[in-house]
Amino acid sequence: MMRFRPIQDAQAVMGALQNEMNRVFDRVWHAGISTGPFDGQAWAPCIDLYEFPDRYLLLAEVAGIDAESIELTYQDRVLTIRGNRPRPAGAFDDTPTPINERRYGNFSRTVDLSAAVNADGISARCPAGVLEVTLPKTETARGRTIHVQESP
Repeated sequence: MMRFRPIQDAQAVMGALQNEMNRVFDRVWHAGISTGPFDGQAWAPCIDLYEFPDRYLLLAEVAGIDAESIELTYQDRVLTIRGNRPRPAGAFDDTPTPINERRYGNFSRTVDLSAAVNADGISARCPAGVLEVTLPKTETARGRTIHVQESP
């Protein structure tokens, strides 16, 4: 039987609710739809972030963007991705577009990481329009297992 602890239980529930709401808003605001009213930019690429014991792996959809024009910065557990998807040749602003789902222009995405990263070990590549950023965790962020010995 578990004892009800109103203060501790409420804090845990509110923390979980806040995390879920953050995920929902992030999905809506950065799902390739217009985000202008919320964060001042027309669009941002969709991302997935995976956490492994020794590293993070971030994948971002950047089709149509030259890898050389993507800027990555890391500072104080925050990774920022900036770039620009140019409007393709032949696309005209004054021409009616029956379907207009692709987004163009400048973007910026910021990802807060829960563990410290070895900044010198960060690597990135961009095969097939997907940016892959590998962020190795520092030794202290990886943690360790301590073996308990028998007492003599």
